[in-house]
Amino acid sequence: YDMSEKKLSCSSKPCHARPPRITLLRKMSKAILPIIVNFDLFGHAVAQCFQDPDTNAEWALIINKDSTSTEFSIEGSCCQETVCGLKCPEETPPPAKMFGKAVIASILFFVTVGFASIFVIKGKSENYFVAGRSLPLWVIIATLASQSIDSNALLGCVTLSYKYHFWDGAVLPIGLGCSLILNAVFIARHINLDRALTLPDVFAKRYGKLVEAMVSCCTITSFLCLLAGNLVGMGAVLAYLLTMTPTGAIWMSAVLVFAYTVAGGLYSVAYTDVLQAAVG
Repeated sequence: YDMSEKKLSCSSKPCHARPPRITLLRKMSKAILPIIVNFDLFGHAVAQCFQDPDTNAEWALIINKDSTSTEFSIEGSCCQETVCGLKCPEETPPPAKMFGKAVIASILFFVTVGFASIFVIKGKSENYFVAGRSLPLWVIIATLASQSIDSNALLGCVTLSYKYHFWDGAVLPIGLGCSLILNAVFIARHINLDRALTLPDVFAKRYGKLVEAMVSCCTITSFLCLLAGNLVGMGAVLAYLLTMTPTGAIWMSAVLVFAYTVAGGLYSVAYTDVLQAAVG
């Protein structure tokens, strides 16, 4: 199975002059094929490299051709090297001291800017929710770009594309980009003319409170999922830099983001995004 070209070929000889461990089983069908790329990526010795026990046993017999064992013996190796001849992933090195300090300093700086935004709200709900409808175009572009290139994209989408297929990781940014274009072309002008503060306000004026509540539930649910992905990504970064547990890092991320977002509203979100876009 050629991972780069996504093609299956069958041979009784080793591929690319490699040992018989690369020999493909003739009975391998499309139904079993997705199992081939489901390898252990952690470099640990494992007894099973495939989810299907029969497939695993047959591959083990090919690889351990001098033995009748139906389990893989891969001490010091990993499934992707044993089965495919691909180099095992290396262990992640500890972060450089100055790199960690620079990231922590930038996070504290962004939080400070977020809290400072509270002084421009002046107790007005319009300033809090829509930044007084005064954000210039370059700020809107920077904040939308920063929110698109978040930890979901940098960690989640990249991981999905690496582990499975390009389109698995591309579906989120493509969908997000299409939604922004559709919103700009068909919806944004009407929302602005209605002087609405939130998207559910638009539906409330046209269809009543029940529809407003339904739209509110949908938007809250979707954004909770998006927020969860970003908190996990931010937690992964903090856990790596501070050598702390992922759970603790996620809670720390949640507290920091919640604090400066609630304090400054859209002003806080927009101008911290501008700074993040500048240093990103």
